[in-house]
Amino acid sequence: MQKPLGMNFIKEHMEELAKFVREGVNSEFRVRPVETEDGKWLQTYENGDWSYYNSWLVGEPSSGEVVIRYKGSPCWSMSYRSEMMPYANRAEVYSCLRDAMEEPNEDGYFRGPSEFYSKKNHYAYYNSQNGDIAKFSGHERVKDIDGDVVFRIRYNGGAIGVY
Repeated sequence: MQKPLGMNFIKEHMEELAKFVREGVNSEFRVRPVETEDGKWLQTYENGDWSYYNSWLVGEPSSGEVVIRYKGSPCWSMSYRSEMMPYANRAEVYSCLRDAMEEPNEDGYFRGPSEFYSKKNHYAYYNSQNGDIAKFSGHERVKDIDGDVVFRIRYNGGAIGVY
């Protein structure tokens, strides 16, 4: 069993953690996933003492979990369930998501901003988040030019193993 990081971990490392979560989210669009023996897909990203693991089950809808470790000990997780509509253009939706995740975020959200409009393909991204990095929930949507939802995701999570 791994030792918890301690009650002050989040307070002492909140800025580092928030920055690394954003790095990890952005890495999802650059790191090629690998299929695991149990049928999940996995993406990993590391930077110094921090590591990011995103594993999910493919299909529509799909579900997954992100776990962040600090010096090998888990400190943060997020579970999610996403759905791409059958009429969606997957490549264009993912292009919009990638651009939204890279957008500077003044909202304090660690995924994408509250709103983003893609100039490439006329899609709009919306994110609504409750709570902070220690405990949160939220949902995202991508809409096409007609205002129809083409992708949606619900997520929740926060600090783990710190007390």
